[in-house]
Amino acid sequence: MDWVERVIFGTTDADQMATLIARTVDDLLGVAVDGGVFYGASAGCVLGLHLTDGRSVVLKAYQPHWELPFLQATQRVQRAVHQSGFPCPSPIAGPVPFGHGLATLESFLPDPGLHRPEGGELLERSSSGLVRLLRAAAGEKAAGLDLHPFRIAPGDLYPTPHSPVLDFPGTSEGAEWIDEIARAAWVQRERADGPAVIAHMDWSARNVRFNEHGIGAVYDWDSLSLASEAVVAGQSAATWRSTGSTADVLAPGSAEIERYLAAFGAARGTPLSASEQSAARSAAVWVMAYSARCEHALELRTPYVRHRARHWLRAESSQLL
Repeated sequence: MDWVERVIFGTTDADQMATLIARTVDDLLGVAVDGGVFYGASAGCVLGLHLTDGRSVVLKAYQPHWELPFLQATQRVQRAVHQSGFPCPSPIAGPVPFGHGLATLESFLPDPGLHRPEGGELLERSSSGLVRLLRAAAGEKAAGLDLHPFRIAPGDLYPTPHSPVLDFPGTSEGAEWIDEIARAAWVQRERADGPAVIAHMDWSARNVRFNEHGIGAVYDWDSLSLASEAVVAGQSAATWRSTGSTADVLAPGSAEIERYLAAFGAARGTPLSASEQSAARSAAVWVMAYSARCEHALELRTPYVRHRARHWLRAESSQLL
């Protein structure tokens, strides 16, 4: 599907897209593109590029509703976290106008590959790595991060979906039960105690790589946003081992989510309070409801059919709310 490419590039013509990419890199770095390393498209487009000077870089292109102050804020925090020694790419240039939106360049951090994200040991590496990130980002200026394009407007239940293929208003029929669970979870989620912290809000195996020491690499830094530690922990507990692939059959059950929350509390040195636990559990349910809503919308508009999140909501949400 080429929904995102049309929104960002205004075309799906490969030659026109390549010309824009090459011109942007040359304008920013004064170096020509010599070839490609990888390409992916989801909320935006991401390209690994070989340059004629021997370097490899990553270009990330964004949909028009990704605002300049937000991307500037994510680059500021990402740069500081990288300089602290956290394993992530370093921003190089941008944001700059690109197609109908904006683009950034960052260093190429080779992907060490997925570990099968199962078992208590990796769960603890994920939760402790999350705490490490929160500490690395603590004290950085948060201005602009509240403009995350997936923020939820007052009175709404979901953000603007991450992909233009997802039409929530146009696919509401049959999703009423999902919305009901999401609404109950959102009410409890919003009662979270504690100040908002800077956090990576897509702390999943799709973006986080493990090694024998803990976290080996973290990608997708435009997922930075602001939330309480309880909400961060709860959302991560539900998504930490999701790769986003069709092989992702089962999501963490309620018992595994409770283990993750306990591991997070142990890593930060303070167990979650009763109110934090309630908010964290609700955050886990809400993010799975959003995923279920995406499944429902995709099923009605594309050949894609998947029930991972919807099965989870039916089986697990009542255990957490």
